[in-house]
Amino acid sequence: MQVGPRPATYAVKPHPLGVCKVCGGITYRKEAVSQRCGRTPRGHRCSGIIAVASRDACWKQCSSCRGTGKLGTVPCTYCRGIGWNLAKPWSL
Repeated sequence: MQVGPRPATYAVKPHPLGVCKVCGGITYRKEAVSQRCGRTPRGHRCSGIIAVASRDACWKQCSSCRGTGKLGTVPCTYCRGIGWNLAKPWSL
C-alpha cells in the first residue's frame, strides 16, 4: 500500500492590528497605527493613514481558508492571504 504526500496543514494566523483607510493595506505592527501608510501601489506612496483595528470584533476569520490564509498551496483569494476579513470595513 502506497501512501501519497499528506496535504500541508497551516496554523491560524493572528489578525492584523491596523488597516489603511485608503488602500486597505494591513499591518501587524502597533507602532504603525495612526501613521501614514507605507505601501507604494503603482509606484506612488499611498496617502492613507493606518487606522486601529486591534479588537477581535474588528475581524472575522475567513470562512474559506479558516484563518490560515492558504487554500492548498496558494494564497486565499477571499482574504488576500491574510486569513481574516474586516467585520465592518465602513466603520473605520
